[in-house]
Amino acid sequence: MQGTAGKVKAKDKSKPSSSLFWASACFTAIFSIWGVVNPESLTTTLYGWTSKFNNDFNWFVILMPLLILALCVYLAFSKYGNVKLGGKDTTPEFSTFSWMAMLFTAGIGVGLVNFGVAEPLTHFMQSPLGLAGGFSQSEAAQNALKLTLFNWGLPAWAIYTIAGLVIGYFTYTRGAKFLPGTPIEQGFKDKKWSKPIAYLANLMGASAAALTMAASVGLGVFQVKNGLQSVFGLNLEGITPLLIILGILFIVYTLAAILPVQKGMKFLGDVNIIIAISILVFVFFAGRTDFYMGTILTTLKSTFTDIIPISFENFALLDKAWFNDWPITTLMWWVSWTPFIGIFIARISKGRTIKQIVTASILVPTIFLVVWFSVFGGHGLLDAIAGNAEIANYMINNPDDVYLSFIMVLQQFPLFTVTGLLFIVLIVVFLSTSATSAVISLSMITSDGAEDAPQYRTIIWSIIIVCIASANLIAGSFSGVKAVAIVLSIPYLFIFILCMSGFIRQLRKDHGGAR
Repeated sequence: MQGTAGKVKAKDKSKPSSSLFWASACFTAIFSIWGVVNPESLTTTLYGWTSKFNNDFNWFVILMPLLILALCVYLAFSKYGNVKLGGKDTTPEFSTFSWMAMLFTAGIGVGLVNFGVAEPLTHFMQSPLGLAGGFSQSEAAQNALKLTLFNWGLPAWAIYTIAGLVIGYFTYTRGAKFLPGTPIEQGFKDKKWSKPIAYLANLMGASAAALTMAASVGLGVFQVKNGLQSVFGLNLEGITPLLIILGILFIVYTLAAILPVQKGMKFLGDVNIIIAISILVFVFFAGRTDFYMGTILTTLKSTFTDIIPISFENFALLDKAWFNDWPITTLMWWVSWTPFIGIFIARISKGRTIKQIVTASILVPTIFLVVWFSVFGGHGLLDAIAGNAEIANYMINNPDDVYLSFIMVLQQFPLFTVTGLLFIVLIVVFLSTSATSAVISLSMITSDGAEDAPQYRTIIWSIIIVCIASANLIAGSFSGVKAVAIVLSIPYLFIFILCMSGFIRQLRKDHGGAR
């Protein structure tokens, strides 16, 4: 397949253009300042638009991941499955373990801890398939894990995987640029509208990446604070400790970003997955192993058998509050991450076939997440049903600080000093891997798609993200920034569909099929 690279002009080695950088930086700054000065106005305005979209198109959003998953399966097991990113003679740059560790930690990030206990308990109490819907406690618990894995399992990884495949094919197999809009510009090069739409995709992709990552980093600061207070009994009230934590995170992810991927991101990814597995194994054997094992098997079954029923359920006759706030918002959040996650997945997947990428990057993370949520989320559900419901009651009384629920699970086991310390390290590294992948992708996007973007641009985006996060920490609200990211995902959803269409169109041209 090396010959197809000649169909695209060789990458320009001259100094990268700064137009996209300044456009995306200004766009990001406008909404960031609005979010700091008047977060309530920004949130109200943008969530109004989001609510309109959710109410009109939630049926499509809930069905979309199933269609993308079907596309991924088709690509993997069709004649295209053996197509290798970079050509048949290209070899992978990273070991399978390091590749999976980087892909997993960049794609899921701190949300694995933030929502590991909180989300199953929320669905258990509030969803139409939970206690609020009149189900028994045991039924509500099973449904809660089923709904959680729908949000985090196959649908999420199908979205990420196709994003990586689309970018990777055009960049490594056809020699195009690392840009979110490349599949549109190259896949529809015979259309006059392809270039302006591609530029719009690049602009929205960069802006969404900066804002979503700033929100994730800022929210993660509170998790680190909770961990430090719980493990060491420190008094970290006020803004100063939060800014110090943010500064430490900034140093870690900036250093990882400016180092070669083989050193910085690879090291963080390996450390992260080892710590996560260590905490998981400890809780699995220190707690109700029989209950966890049964929950894992039940959840594993429902993850694969219930994806079709859930994809066709939009609770048409019920109140849409929970439905729009959880499945729909979560799926759109994944879409808002695709511009930089797709580029990062492509960057680390050179030399692997479409079949390898689809099977590994969808199945392995999904199975790990089944185990993770079944153990930690399952423990929270067990505490709510057969324990003193301490965690569930805390979440009810503190709806804005549900992130403490994960630490509360660890506190119910021995050796909390050790597991709590590991928890803090895990949060820091999770945040750093996600932020590192974001700033690497951002610097590539705003350096005209250069694979090895200038370090100074990586540092600039690193500073921009920490400035947005610190401004919102001082303002005391990330709702505005999160609202912008979610709103940007709405038009980007349709751009994402265009990217997939351009990919299929080009794939059929290159390997036979209708033109």
